[in-house]
This record gives sequence, C-alpha cells and structure tokens, in this order.
Amino acid sequence: MEVIGILLALFLTLTWILPRYQKPGELAGRARVDGQGSSGLSATAATASHSPDINFFSTVLRADGHHTISTPTTTLGQLPTEQDSYLSEFDMLGFMGGVTSDLEQKHLDLTTGLSMAFAASPALQSLPATLLPGMDEGYFSADRQIPFTPDTSPSLVDRTSIDSAADVPTTRGSLSDVNGTSYEDQLLQHFLTIDPPAALFAPVNIEWKYTRPALLAHARDSSPLLNALYCYSDVHKAMMEGKKWRWAPTFYRLSSSEIQACIHGEVTESTLIKVFGAVFLLMISEILSSPEICTGTSYIHSGYLILQRFHTRTRHWTGLGYLLVSWVSLLDVKSLIAGRDGDPLTELGNIPEHSIPPRALDKQTPQTPHTKAPTDNCKEPSIEDPFLSPNYLIYESIVGPAFRFFVQAQQVVRRIVCIDLHHRTRGTLTDEFEVLQLAHKVGADLETLWHRRPSVMDIYGRPEALTDILCAPVASEICRTFRQYVANFLANFIYLHRVAFAIYPRTDRVNGAIDQIIQLAIVDSTGHDHLPVSFLWPLFVAGLEGTDDQRKWIVHEIQRMAAPHETISAPSVTRHPAVDRVLVLVEEMTRRQDVSSTWADSKCVRQELFSDFFVMI
Repeated sequence: MEVIGILLALFLTLTWILPRYQKPGELAGRARVDGQGSSGLSATAATASHSPDINFFSTVLRADGHHTISTPTTTLGQLPTEQDSYLSEFDMLGFMGGVTSDLEQKHLDLTTGLSMAFAASPALQSLPATLLPGMDEGYFSADRQIPFTPDTSPSLVDRTSIDSAADVPTTRGSLSDVNGTSYEDQLLQHFLTIDPPAALFAPVNIEWKYTRPALLAHARDSSPLLNALYCYSDVHKAMMEGKKWRWAPTFYRLSSSEIQACIHGEVTESTLIKVFGAVFLLMISEILSSPEICTGTSYIHSGYLILQRFHTRTRHWTGLGYLLVSWVSLLDVKSLIAGRDGDPLTELGNIPEHSIPPRALDKQTPQTPHTKAPTDNCKEPSIEDPFLSPNYLIYESIVGPAFRFFVQAQQVVRRIVCIDLHHRTRGTLTDEFEVLQLAHKVGADLETLWHRRPSVMDIYGRPEALTDILCAPVASEICRTFRQYVANFLANFIYLHRVAFAIYPRTDRVNGAIDQIIQLAIVDSTGHDHLPVSFLWPLFVAGLEGTDDQRKWIVHEIQRMAAPHETISAPSVTRHPAVDRVLVLVEEMTRRQDVSSTWADSKCVRQELFSDFFVMI
C-alpha cells in the first residue's frame, strides 16, 4: 500500500509538471517508438548501450589470425538522439519508468526462483542458448537481467546449498562501461593478450597459443565456458594491475551453476569439451585467488567427480579435448597431494601391460568443430581449427608422446597417496606389510614407465641438436619442457619413499633422483632469473631428503622463485601462488626432522603452521 501511495503521488505530480515542461507532441512521439512507454525506452536504451558487439566473435576469431576488436554498437534498435526528443529539465518520465522497472524487477526476483541461476550473461544476448534445454533465446532478454553496480556485493552461496533456489546467485546485467565498452568486452579483450597460465604441473607455453583461440571459439555458444573465461580474465587482469578483482566471484558462481546444468543427463561430446574448458579456467582462477573467489562449488576439491564420471569417454580424446582433460586431471593430482577429500581415483594410476601407442588423429576423435561467427544471414568462412594447423601437428608429433608419458606418470601419484597415513590405517605389522606390497608394485610400475619413455625425451639437455629442424627458441622451450617432465617423474620415487619406506634408509634410486633433480634444475636455471613453477614440487621433496649441502642449494633456489623479479611486469601472475608458504614449510619440516631424526608428515606440519593448510605445490 505504501508503494502504491508513492506511485499515485508521483503520477499526480507528473500530470501537474508535464504541461509546463513537455514540448508539444513529445509524449506522443515517445509512445510511438516500438509501441513502448518511457519505462520501456529506458530499459531498452540501457540494455543497448551496455550490450557487447553482436559481431565480436567475427572480429576476434578470424581465420587469418588477425584479432581486431571493434567498439560495441547498438544492436537492439536505434533510439532517437535529437535534442528536442528529451526534456530539457528533470526527466520525470524517466524517473517514473525507473521506479516502475525496479518494482517489476524485484517482483521478478521473487517469482523466477532457481531458473534465474542459469540465465546467460549480457554478452550472450547475441549467442544461441544451445546448452540449456527448454530455454529459447527469448529467455535471455534484457528484462530478465538484474543490473549490478561495481559497489554492489553479490550474495554468497554456501557450499552445501548450491542447488537451493534461495541461495543461487541471480544473473547480473552488463557491467559498468568505459568509453562505451562493457566490462565483459574488456575482459574478452584482455583474454586475447593473456600469457600462458603458471600451471603448477608443467609448462603450457606453446600449447596455450592454440588453446586460447579454441576456447574463445567454443565460448561463442557456451555460457559456462564464457563465464569461466570472464572469471579467469578478471582475476588475471586484477593481478596485472595490482588491484582487487571486480566480478570474478560472480562469474565463478554463474559458470559453476551452468556447468551443473549442462552435465545433468545426457552430455554431447562437444558440450563435454566446453565443460572441461570451463572447469580448467575455474580451477586456475581458484588457485590464483583461493579461497576468496569460491563461495560455492570448488572445482579444486570436486573436479575429480567430473573426471570420474566421464573417464571412459575422454580417455581416447585428442587435440583440445585431450589437453583440457589432462590439465584438469593433473591439477586434481596436485589437489590430492594437498589434502582434498574424496575418491583418489586410483584406477587412473594403473599402468597398462603394454605400451600405449601414440594417439593418431582419426575421424572418430572429437575435434574442435568449425564454428561460424553470428551474422545477419551472411555466410562467413569457417574458423580453422588451430589443433589441425601444420605448426601444431608438427609440435604435437614431437612433444605429444612425452606429454602422454608425463600425464600417465603423474597419475601414479594417486596410488601413492592412497597408502599414506591419511588414507589408510598404518602402524600394525599387517598394515605395514600391505603398504610395502603396494609400494613395491608402484615402484615397479614407475620403473616400467621409465623404460617405456619416448626416446625423444632424452634430448632434454641438447637443444642445439634440434636447430637443424627447429628454430632455436622453440628447440630451447621443448628441451626445457622435457626437463620439467623428467624432474617431476623423478620426484615420484622420493615421494613414494617418504610415504611407504620412511623407516628404511634411502635407496640408490632415491639418492640418484635427488642428484638428478638438482642437475636438471641447474641446467634449467642457466640464463633465467628463476626456475619455472613446476620445478617447485621436485625441489620440495628433494629438499626434505637431501643432504645439508643439497638442502641449502634447494632452499636458495626456492627463495629465488619467491622473490620478485624486475624482468617480470607482474610477478604475482607468473610466480607459484604458494611459493612463500612452501619455503616456510620446507625449512620447518627439515628443522623438525633434524631435531627428531624421524620423518615429518607434510599435512600434519601444514595444519600446525597455516590456518588454511590446503597448500598446492
């Protein structure tokens, strides 16, 4: 009743003021535009000014590789711009329309419920709603969107109530504009320039060149992937600028809700590739900003559920799909070491009896589809699949076998984790005997894997031998990648000894692994300010088992990795996100081991040192 009274008072005021300020014919002219009243005009104008360019994907995803971004243009219908079509004084009609629109929107919030969680972002007004069954393109119209402002704090979602209608976050309208460009478009433009992410498991420098445009192409018709792309771009942009991210938590929640909607029921191969792309970007975003960014489903902790469900369908993928599912799986291994709960997925770590042949590109394998940019009844040339380009095919033929070896070796870590004191009972003779049996089998499988390694991996120390067929920078990058693969493989022997054979003296295999990790690190650090982030895990476990001299050298290298570097414009983006805590951890664990002459457990020490003991190394 109070609201009705306010509206009545405003209407009476309007009828008194308009004859004094309204120019003749103006009200009729306003009413004739698309048959809308002033409130409809306000909503349409706001939406049009904030909507991203409908032709964005036709400008940034061109087949010739030239990425140009045009300033967004109005796509919903041109509005009158003549000065005499607006009130020269206070716009009472606009004010009334704003109040009415706000009241209607609040009513809509109370009635739409859970379905609001899956509405697309404003940038998707120009994209088909192919991933949400039962929703047509009209579902994503402007009047279903709730505009946020940069000062608005989006509501949080509890981990246990992500599926509750009352707790699912509402959609946001187009974010604040700068020079006529919406914030989502700024994030898309930033994504075009983002360097390869500092992946914890291995370098992805060359692969990122092909993965980034493929992700953008898939995001054209995938709301979960697009929101995940926004999330990662927002986090990266904020870290580059040394500021707090603006909308990353909102993008994270929207993408997470949409992922859950996509994988409900039957899932097509194309959709599944996009889901893994979204999950990977969300995991990287969470690693760089955790725990602030994630207020709902954490894919660092729950990504294994998607791996588990779709393992049989993804195991023979190639191209973009294989890279994405492998990266998600490798991040999950790091999460498992850090102490995530849930199924370790030990079956992924089983070694086949026979060597796995190189994966051939065949027509049965899902590849990046040829997508077309949205246009107005105009045929555009297909966007070439970057994973079928000659450059990538040649690169994959060299690095692909080594990467598959590396992925398989890292999955063995799942079996090592399963026998630690946090995953099974330890202490009795029966328990320890069973652990020894399992550990001997793991060690034998690691040796078998090493003997099956691709011969090309052995060139990791001789980049000059490749310069006849590869340019020097590519040859150097490939050899550096192989060194990181070998170092992480050797770390498995040290980790296995610490978990299963801690009461026994170090074997020659363990001592040799420590020596070789240090040698690889010395070669890799030559000519560089610091070691890459994927060297941190091998250095960490080697430092816990090494001699005093070896430990001093390793601690010094970790300090170099933790220090800011003048040659890097944004060290927080390229540094290992947990390097500072790893440095504290290795020093404290070695101190305790020296005092007690017994093995120290990483998770127990982390729980004592840090309020958030979940440290991914």
